[in-house]
Amino acid sequence: MLVHYVRLELLRLLRDPGYLIMTLVSPLTMYLVFSNLDLGGSASADGALYSMVGMAGFGAIGAVMTSGVSISEDKPLGWIRQLRLLPLAPSQVVVGRALCAMAAALPPIVAVCLAGGLVNDVTLSPGRWLAVFALLWLGIAPLAVLGVGFGYLLTAQKAQMAGLAVYMGLSLLGGLWFPIGKMPSWLASVSRLTPVNRYGELSWSVAGGHAPTLVGTLVLAAWAAAFTVFAVVGYRRSAQTV
Repeated sequence: MLVHYVRLELLRLLRDPGYLIMTLVSPLTMYLVFSNLDLGGSASADGALYSMVGMAGFGAIGAVMTSGVSISEDKPLGWIRQLRLLPLAPSQVVVGRALCAMAAALPPIVAVCLAGGLVNDVTLSPGRWLAVFALLWLGIAPLAVLGVGFGYLLTAQKAQMAGLAVYMGLSLLGGLWFPIGKMPSWLASVSRLTPVNRYGELSWSVAGGHAPTLVGTLVLAAWAAAFTVFAVVGYRRSAQTV
């Protein structure tokens, strides 16, 4: 049943190509600009690689947050009421919508990585390219669940505001736009506690030939657990009000 539900949501998503296109424009444009500003702090190749991961992650976050807004817009249309008729547990509904949000995150990840390799000559071994791409996509799962929670718990306007705060605010604080080493030490310490910074760290580490840190992985896992609880509670409350 979960597979059929995910397929249905994906079909609904693909009927709005404008939504998918919009998730590409901002991160791709910013990458092409930022990668020429040497954000890596040393050689331009390092800056292009750092910014490639950062802007791919930035685009992925924008996609999953926009997906949350679409959920909130579905509520007045009776879609939540229809879901209650299906034999799906709240956790299955949350997982299904999160998977759809992750699917929407694929286009900006692919586009920015392609720009990195074809335009800015980012060079990685095939194994590292695969690992970077996989971690950019799989690592977005906690934030996809957060977006789902916003959609179920908030109105469309509030979900959009909350999603924008995460999209812009946490992306900036998390170091996706520039390295946290350029921040004051106290702010860098705060950044390391955010899910966005630890999300980006996964791919930055692998791109540099290192395994993701255990601490970073645990921090991201803790956020994932918290966001899952938040989303499930949001769905239950939403289902009770329709």
